[in-house]
Amino acid sequence: MVQFVALIGLVLLLSVYTSGESAQSNPVITSVYWGPSSQGIGLPNGHVTKVTQNQTMITAYFSVAYSTQVSAVSASRLCIDPGSGAGESTTYTTLSWGYDTSKQADYVVVSPTIQTPGWDCTYTVKVTDGLSQTATWLGTVVLES
Repeated sequence: MVQFVALIGLVLLLSVYTSGESAQSNPVITSVYWGPSSQGIGLPNGHVTKVTQNQTMITAYFSVAYSTQVSAVSASRLCIDPGSGAGESTTYTTLSWGYDTSKQADYVVVSPTIQTPGWDCTYTVKVTDGLSQTATWLGTVVLES
């Protein structure tokens, strides 16, 4: 009988503890935009997106578990000319990031992102939390000429 009461108490305690908190344990990159989120084109993870206008930035929204914090945010791109095979890579060393109160989400701005028309540019954004758990977003943008 004592064990049964203790088990019920433990279940109640755990349900109260977790009821208002997120069960998320890993970082998540929730959405990425070609340009500012208010005007940008959504860039799905793992897809090629064809665009008709250059942008100076990519905006990526992300979240981490309530019990940790962001320890690192990084971004890079690899651009290739499909016709010649020539290419270039960029590692972004200075990233702006903050909190968007209207979306209630953290974000990072990757800039500059001006591309050569016709080139395939694959962008990678990584978010690492205080537990060394990482979320990675990868998408390709092709600026049509």
